[in-house]
Amino acid sequence: MNFRRWVVFTFLIQVLVVVIDRGGGLVLYALTANQPAQHGGAGIVAALPFVLSAVANLGLATALVWFVRRQRYSAQTCFETAMAVALGWGALVGAAAWCVVAYVLPLIDPEWIDDPWLVLPVCLSVPLLLVTSYANSTQLATERIRDYGIVHLVTSLAFLPAFFAVFLAIGGDVGAGDVKAGVAWGRLASTAVVAVVALWLVRKVVQLRVRVHRPFLGDALRFGWKANITSTLGQLNQRLDMFVLVWLMFRTLRADGAEAAAAKNAANMQAAFYSMAITWAELIWHFPEALRDLFFSKVAGGTDEEARVRTPVLARLGLAVSLVAAAALLLLVDPVMGLVTLVTHGSTNVWFAGWSEPVGACLLALAPGTVAFTVSKVLQADLGARDRLDTCIAAQSTVFVTMLALDALWIPRHGALGAAWAASVAYFVGTVVTVVAYSRQTGTPAWRCLVVQPADLRYIGEIFAAVAAKMRRRSA
Repeated sequence: MNFRRWVVFTFLIQVLVVVIDRGGGLVLYALTANQPAQHGGAGIVAALPFVLSAVANLGLATALVWFVRRQRYSAQTCFETAMAVALGWGALVGAAAWCVVAYVLPLIDPEWIDDPWLVLPVCLSVPLLLVTSYANSTQLATERIRDYGIVHLVTSLAFLPAFFAVFLAIGGDVGAGDVKAGVAWGRLASTAVVAVVALWLVRKVVQLRVRVHRPFLGDALRFGWKANITSTLGQLNQRLDMFVLVWLMFRTLRADGAEAAAAKNAANMQAAFYSMAITWAELIWHFPEALRDLFFSKVAGGTDEEARVRTPVLARLGLAVSLVAAAALLLLVDPVMGLVTLVTHGSTNVWFAGWSEPVGACLLALAPGTVAFTVSKVLQADLGARDRLDTCIAAQSTVFVTMLALDALWIPRHGALGAAWAASVAYFVGTVVTVVAYSRQTGTPAWRCLVVQPADLRYIGEIFAAVAAKMRRRSA
């Protein structure tokens, strides 16, 4: 694997993904700018399938890469077993999730669930998301980085057309909640397309067969359960606070005497402001996110000494890029969103009158913790690849517990801003835990993971020089 060349390729793919994803987010904002509650509800529906697929993953995606890179099992064996798990276990998890929404939650709170059938397409997406994840992990494990990146790009490209097809087919009425339905069924349709593309590409590496190989499945589950806890906690740490925000605000407003419909509307508005802030804040993570899976595969197939040299460099470069990105985002959010609102609504009043202040406050609160957590993402990829998942679990659990405790303390009084404070503090605490643990386990001084050094600039220059030389040779 030419790691430096694939770093640049993966980063460029991620840039395209960011542009497409944020473009889709701006379209959804344009549709719901005058009805923030609809935007908040759509954000919750959009997040749910990824939370469910993280829970259902069983750590097989991580285990597949690890065992293939360590040459413990063939890619064919791992792929066949993973497909069987995706179709069988994924369908079971999706069915169980729908039953919980349709039959269990109404018993707990009859006022909370409006339409359980809206969750059906989300649940149907789970096995398809697992098929895509396992197929693309096979690409990563066999060093087919180009096809691996293509699947991520198609994932972003497919959603918006699918959403509009569904949205227009059902009438396209924002006030009637068709945005949420469009997101739910559009996600199912786009996920099916991506799964087909992932299987079409991976057929160059493996035969498309479904078969359970018990030795691999047993080893993968023994290795993967820790990875699954880590990834599930990671997804929950990025998404759960939105669900907690809506539920706590709803209960608080109901306790204060608000009608159920008014309480839901107000709670979803808070979710809309927080979702918009998260959408901007998570742009900070796209540099480490772009490299995490590629880096995991590289470390899993290399030596500990190579990792000790490379990991601190990527961690501190990720932190430096994130600091610059955070400052830029804080300056750009109002001009960009004001321009989008002007283009789509003929006035900037919608953004500055209703969205700007709460979103800006949440983004400012999120920025410090989000920047700090870029270091955790790189270091945990290294630790996970070297089978030190206990440390990753401890760090992610710290974030999870801290966030929930602070959510309960701050959300009832401060709404979306309370959720932003809670997330930022939790991310910062989790980063401290990760850096200290990494330093103790590898003997690497903590400052080497945080402070950019002159040699890092030469490292970046060498990466781009290698890519430029490759391009010149191809053009010649």
